[in-house]
Amino acid sequence: MAFIINGEQIGDEVLEEEFDAIKDHYMSLGEVVCCDRDEEFMGYARNNVINRVLLTQESTKRFGPPSDEEIDGMIAQLKEEHGGEKAFYDNTGFNPGDEPRIREKVAATIGVDRLLESEIGPDPEPTDEELRAHYEKTIDRYLTEEEVRVSQIFKEPTSHEDAKRCYQELREARERLLDGADFLEVAKEVSDKPAEEVDLGFLKMGETMPEIEAIVFSLRRDEVSPIVATHFGFHLFQTTDRKPAEPVPFEQVAGQVREHYLTEHRESAINGLIEKLKESGSIKEVEAVHEEV
Repeated sequence: MAFIINGEQIGDEVLEEEFDAIKDHYMSLGEVVCCDRDEEFMGYARNNVINRVLLTQESTKRFGPPSDEEIDGMIAQLKEEHGGEKAFYDNTGFNPGDEPRIREKVAATIGVDRLLESEIGPDPEPTDEELRAHYEKTIDRYLTEEEVRVSQIFKEPTSHEDAKRCYQELREARERLLDGADFLEVAKEVSDKPAEEVDLGFLKMGETMPEIEAIVFSLRRDEVSPIVATHFGFHLFQTTDRKPAEPVPFEQVAGQVREHYLTEHRESAINGLIEKLKESGSIKEVEAVHEEV
């Protein structure tokens, strides 16, 4: 797929490059495997390319293209920020032979920054009332993490045969617990851990193994889990207390609220400008043409 945006042809290689960068980013975060989100990422890439071209074109119309000196200065700054020329190429995936492409991308960045600075201007200074209203509207961003207090009975088998014994002992222990026996008393009799290690304290998500979190965070208070097998051994858990997620007081997150407020202000202004450019411009999708070699 290629585009003709206000008469300028944008080749499919630009879209593919944007798609690859987006996918690589999400893969580095561990949020995607193989091709399961390719259609979503291609949608992101399409929007990014169209928006960037529209903004670059508008900047060039108003201010002209960036000078060679400006481009040279930004490239030098980028290389310094990456820790030198070699690190810059290593980190970005470019090589010295990509100099024309690098200059093109840097020129676009300078142009877009220039346009946005002119169009949007400096950040506003929100009032306390505006920040508090934004805090209430986006309260889900400022919640404490849910916590559960967990006790466990643990058996650590020493062999395959011993695993059968450990498992059977925990089955019997669980039946006693379901019949009303005290968890700590049963743990003292059965667990391979000392009594002082029965209570694991409060846990947040991410502080223990996923297979354990999936169980203990789904238990009701005082509910006994099924037997859980991990590479350490066999476990029985009981969730003895819960701390639900609660809003952090405004005073403790006022700085974060201000940053979120200003970010949303900038994004809203940028999106408004892009919509105007789309309404007044011409965007056509065309089949990519590949030259025969």
